[in-house]
Amino acid sequence: MCELHFYWCSRCGMRWQKRKRLASCEGREQASKCPESLCMYVGNPKRPRREECEKCACVMETVERFSEGLFFI
Repeated sequence: MCELHFYWCSRCGMRWQKRKRLASCEGREQASKCPESLCMYVGNPKRPRREECEKCACVMETVERFSEGLFFI
């Protein structure tokens, strides 16, 4: 059984789901996903958790590296 968590990026507004494998899934292959009938939804999809998406995190990391480089010139 897996848990499905809902997330929302506060920078760009993108919404997505993440799967969290529970102990009952440990015997299965890591790449395989549980069938939808065995997944448990966690939280309210209308009020997802806030988290920075991968794209925004990458952009912010690049901006930080770029700005650090400008101060040393």
